[in-house]
Amino acid sequence: MTDSLMEYLPPVGQQQGALKYTGQVAAGYDAKREQSPKWICEQRIIEQWIDEMPEGSVILDAPCGTGRFFPAYERNKHLVLGLDISPDMIAQAKAKITQPNLFKFGVGDVRQVPLEDKTVDFSINCRITRWLSPEDNVLMMKEMQRVARKGIIWTARIAHHPHARSRELFESALDGWKIERDAIGYELPYRIFMAVPA
Repeated sequence: MTDSLMEYLPPVGQQQGALKYTGQVAAGYDAKREQSPKWICEQRIIEQWIDEMPEGSVILDAPCGTGRFFPAYERNKHLVLGLDISPDMIAQAKAKITQPNLFKFGVGDVRQVPLEDKTVDFSINCRITRWLSPEDNVLMMKEMQRVARKGIIWTARIAHHPHARSRELFESALDGWKIERDAIGYELPYRIFMAVPA
């Protein structure tokens, strides 16, 4: 990977998550969540899907957060572009790396990804949908389709929550792509999706 693959861009507007996940909140992010049923279920399913990707796949992890999937990427020799709107979260993620040659990072926004078309094989967008309006979720999905060649993985609460985003909303954003996997998370209304080119 060359340094030109990812530029540092300012965020488009301000997401709540960018303001929340700084300092001690970023530093304590994993410890507060990693024993929860939701986290454990996400980790199991998404790591399984990461393990199924061809070795050496190029992955956009956006937001990369604290790098929770980094051990799975390293295990599979995947090349990773970590994008997050919070520099403090990126700093936490970088501390987990044992194979730095596999990673590049950028500060940026999922609604305006600083990558050329079809730059990555897969994108992974975990725990972001609640921070985006329905319209911005559509923008994110269009960006992921633009930059990814083989697959898009994301999580979403689809019902029974103030920040629920329906499956139909995501399907409306797909153009030449289809939802191939729809895994139940730790409870029925929480889903882990994978879309692939139709």
